[in-house]
Amino acid sequence: MRIHQTLLPRASCLALLLLCVVSTCAGATIRAKSDSGRNHLRFVAAKTGNTGSVDAAGHGFKWNVGDQGTPLLGLPNYQLSAGLDRLLSYPLAQLNFPIFQALNYDEEHARYLLPSLSSESHGVHFIEFALSETRNTYTSVEDANIRLIDNDNMKVVRTGDGTRYIFVRYPDGEFRCASIRDPNGASLNLLYTANGLLLHGVVDSAGRTITFNYSSDGIRSLTQTWMANSEGLTKTWMVGEQPESAFNSDVKYSHALVSPFAKALPSNAIVRQYTAAMADSDKALAGIFGGPNAVAGANGFEPAGLAAAYPFYRGDIVGDDGIERRGHLSYAMHLYGSPDGTGDSALYVPPGFTQHSSEPSPTDAAVIFYYPRLGKLTDVTLAVFHVADFQLSDEGGRVRIGRLGGPGGSSASYKHSHIEFYRGNTGLPSVAARPRLRIDPTTVFSVAGERTAK
Repeated sequence: MRIHQTLLPRASCLALLLLCVVSTCAGATIRAKSDSGRNHLRFVAAKTGNTGSVDAAGHGFKWNVGDQGTPLLGLPNYQLSAGLDRLLSYPLAQLNFPIFQALNYDEEHARYLLPSLSSESHGVHFIEFALSETRNTYTSVEDANIRLIDNDNMKVVRTGDGTRYIFVRYPDGEFRCASIRDPNGASLNLLYTANGLLLHGVVDSAGRTITFNYSSDGIRSLTQTWMANSEGLTKTWMVGEQPESAFNSDVKYSHALVSPFAKALPSNAIVRQYTAAMADSDKALAGIFGGPNAVAGANGFEPAGLAAAYPFYRGDIVGDDGIERRGHLSYAMHLYGSPDGTGDSALYVPPGFTQHSSEPSPTDAAVIFYYPRLGKLTDVTLAVFHVADFQLSDEGGRVRIGRLGGPGGSSASYKHSHIEFYRGNTGLPSVAARPRLRIDPTTVFSVAGERTAK
């Protein structure tokens, strides 16, 4: 397992400053009225030509990359549908790339997955990139003209016409699109809030801007600035049904972060809610493997205290092809020393193992234990990754093996250990073999809230 420490690219910070300056110079906000009616959240249903899309309710938009005398994004004059973050996409070959979505890595199959919107299936389609014979290059399994170049903390997706989509790793560990450059030289820079959690806006090479204005419910409005006939113009479109008090009121820009607990689940998440039973399960597992303040994530969700700086849901997802894909925590658990992930904790394992590692592995500081019986199961191998100060000592019915040893995530103070269970006396399996051997951690012990099915 590779744990990366990352910082927000300096170029994105400068671009964010540019967006603020341009928005200020372009003029004051305007007054806007709200239409009645509310549409359900949904993805783009069809494409319009090669530069725009429409949702199922017919609310169209068009990217005006070449026409600099108009807003960067052509929008209807009436109110926009709710769920703008799901509707707004940019053409990518014969598909549409939803600009709010992140590039994912499928550890089980060692390939990248880029969410896209298909006009044929009217749903989410994953562009799958498999490793090619060229070093650090992945090729789409469906279209050899779409390639992904892996430059560690930057990934570049190239299409057959020369368009480039540049993805950068942000502090929460996600790869988000930072720039789109077409073959004619026009470019879009996607600007994020300082911690990379929210897409703040878009600015193109001509200086036109799109600003997304957030409230606790998501995007409340969209504001654009542009130049026409040597005059700076600005206009705001409201998103979704607005309360009656919003009529004839000034649009207020909210650049504050939404609550971490309101962080949206991926639209293709199989598990839609973190339940009280899951919380009981995680609490029990933390009591087995950690110290008195330890917190565990073993039900597909990270602890809520990390939701603002790390993906909240890391469980199973499914594509429109019906194929279920495992997430990082689908069959694994994380252990932290505190709810915010920065605390330290001793590491423990249950007694009863008959074999164990003599020292941590050199790559992931992994320690292996074999149990003829562990909890409710027999013939189980336990692997604890990122173990610091490894030493075995019997402490009151548990065996202490060391301390949390895995830095990473969004800061150097972030600490965790990664724990997996395998069927059989496997030792430390290869990365390729682990997915088929993994056991759901919540099914090992008789604890409240265990999941009955994946």
